[in-house]
Amino acid sequence: MKKLPETPPQHWWDWTSVILLYILLQTVAARLVVTEWTEFLHLVQGFTSIGFVIGISLGYSAFPHRRARWLSFFYMLVMIPLQWTSIMSNDVSLEEKFASIFGRLLFSLSEFFSRRPVEDPLFFVTIMSFAFWALSASAAFQLARHQNYLRAALPAAIGILVIQNYDNAEAGRVWIIGFFALTALLLLGRLTFLEEQKRWKNKRVFLSPENSIDLTSGMAIAASLIILTAWMVPSSFLKIDSVRRAWNQIIKPWNDFTERFENAVSALDSPGGGTTGEFYGSQLELGLGFPLSESVMFRVEVPPLSANLKPPRFYWRGRVYDQFLDDQWTSTGTAREEFSPRFEPIPAAHTLAGSPSRFIFTTGESRFALLYAPSQPIWFSRPGTLFTSPAGAEREITSWNASPGLLPGESYQVEAVLNNPNIQQLREAGTEYPEWVTQKYLQLPDDLPQSIRDLSAVITADAETPYDKAGAITRYLRENIKYSPTIPNPPRDADPLEWILFTHREAYCVYYASAEVLMLRSLGIPARMAVGFSQGAGTSTGDGIAQIAEEIAINLYTVRRNNAHAWPEVYFPGIGWVEFEPTGNQNSLNRPLAPRDGEDTSSNPDQDLLLEDSQLETPDQPFEEAPLEPAITPQDRFLPSLYLILIILAFAALTAFLSQRYSLPSRVPVFIRSQIERSGGDAPGWIVRWERWVKLSPIEKAFESINFGLRQLGSPAPIHATPAERADTLIGLLPEVSPQVKSLLEEHQTSLYTLKQANGDQARRAALQIRVQILAARLRYFWAGSYSSKI
Repeated sequence: MKKLPETPPQHWWDWTSVILLYILLQTVAARLVVTEWTEFLHLVQGFTSIGFVIGISLGYSAFPHRRARWLSFFYMLVMIPLQWTSIMSNDVSLEEKFASIFGRLLFSLSEFFSRRPVEDPLFFVTIMSFAFWALSASAAFQLARHQNYLRAALPAAIGILVIQNYDNAEAGRVWIIGFFALTALLLLGRLTFLEEQKRWKNKRVFLSPENSIDLTSGMAIAASLIILTAWMVPSSFLKIDSVRRAWNQIIKPWNDFTERFENAVSALDSPGGGTTGEFYGSQLELGLGFPLSESVMFRVEVPPLSANLKPPRFYWRGRVYDQFLDDQWTSTGTAREEFSPRFEPIPAAHTLAGSPSRFIFTTGESRFALLYAPSQPIWFSRPGTLFTSPAGAEREITSWNASPGLLPGESYQVEAVLNNPNIQQLREAGTEYPEWVTQKYLQLPDDLPQSIRDLSAVITADAETPYDKAGAITRYLRENIKYSPTIPNPPRDADPLEWILFTHREAYCVYYASAEVLMLRSLGIPARMAVGFSQGAGTSTGDGIAQIAEEIAINLYTVRRNNAHAWPEVYFPGIGWVEFEPTGNQNSLNRPLAPRDGEDTSSNPDQDLLLEDSQLETPDQPFEEAPLEPAITPQDRFLPSLYLILIILAFAALTAFLSQRYSLPSRVPVFIRSQIERSGGDAPGWIVRWERWVKLSPIEKAFESINFGLRQLGSPAPIHATPAERADTLIGLLPEVSPQVKSLLEEHQTSLYTLKQANGDQARRAALQIRVQILAARLRYFWAGSYSSKI
């Protein structure tokens, strides 16, 4: 049987649909660019534009499908390599650019197929270039050739959700998905309207320009309402176990695929500004929660330590921040230095006398460059860059970065000076702070609410020493703020910390630590924010009864992403920085008592952080801290996006139906007013005016520009004035608008008093010109004191 020849395509074009699809595709490309995973991602937006132009041109042309695909493929092979050459200097010849680019790609391919991590970011950019070219060219072709909405928009929707799944640290970026969904709904409504318009034309149904405008505005309103409805969905629905299990089953093939593809994205950067797997950059926002998981960050082998050196708990610190402004922490006044393991150790600032101890870190499942260590590190076994801050005659380390970064399975060693001050030492430390401490670690934002200052004073009213004041604030936060791994967005005009302390009363570690640091500073006690990881799960070298009895034998800690943590550090003269633990889901810290006369310090039993607060931890409680509750995982973050797509698909058909069957713009304000009045309230004036406006005819809406002009010129017409009197008044105030006012009045009177159909387009043009000239008259009055240029 002979294959029938392909039917010649019919030329189709609609500027609105084409522009909407272009915006849709560029939104996906922009979502990829803002991830900042690697450099050169901006090239993807260019490939998206070029692919769209090629696709729309081939779709409009008479080329059959197969030939169009081959033409698009050849265009891609030519255009994409040309764009790649733009990442190299213009001083290099074109031949050398091509040789270098293709050499890098061949090497990356060999690394990828050898199952080794690919470190060249160009490899990922190449994959995205081909993917976005194919996405945009195919979508544009399907729109121009077949007006097929699903084939044009669905791949883009999948793409933006995949990007959101892997870049979910910044909560604000989810609004890009909202804009994408709104544009997708508008495109769906436009294509449905065009299809129905064709059907109406075949049935000889008359559709005036005013009806077209009303239908279009109705679709826009309906699309906006759908997006708002999806955004306000209760978050509790997304935590239903059955929904979670079903979704995990659905995405299991995808997770298996991404695990095999992981080497291709080894060169990508994380949202925090470091390499993949790092949490902390140069800034720390209060945020909504950490993106945590069970994956292992690193393991730490600790040396045997005497009781007077072993701290109550280990904290593996990555960075410290000193300045809090605009709801985020930053480090100021730091100096960048290059470091080599061959250098001498850096003297630790203001620590008790003691020899350094060596810790061995082994990386887990992620690569990172920011190195973690106990407090007061003085030497690392890896070369790199360190940031230091002046500390009198010495300098203290605020962060340490390895160069190159560490890959999974690598190890590094740290030397750190430890001390374990007892309660008496901390109480007797005094308040003679060095100048470098008071200048940097007492900073407070100018807009710190007075309520937080007052609360700090009330909590510490009975405390005499800085240690007791820090303990009182720690105890207050642990007892009055409930731990939650995530929090919702604070109210728009509320201070986040004030809202947490006095209203919401739930928080995670960043809010606990931030509140304590600022409350202590308001009392004149130097404090700072530290971030990194809590101790993790300990493993003993002993076994059986020995493993339980010999706590000191615990020498290996496994630290997972779930242990990501923030805590306050308080400065004590002659001692240095000391950690406090206000976060509610962590065990409180045990500080040793002062030794009695002639008593060996190693025999002192542990005592709780505050003598008044012994109920926080019982003696038989395990040494290890309670593990952090998992926060939102990437799959959990993907669920809102999935639900949004389900809402869009469920309401898309309803939107198109309502747009063509009913006049939504006129029904929405009536519905809102009736619901308010039914509940016993009075509808606001703006709703009443909105309802009155939508009931006007298009000519009457255009004539409202005359009333608008009278109000703007300070001469609003009385309610009994006729349309002609209103028009004459406006012409008297502003003669320049006389032709437009007369034209609009004529169309208005035609629609009211004759059987002849008024010219709606002419009325709208006249109304627009009147409004423009009215605004120009207001500006003229501001500068020259006169509305009219003829006076």
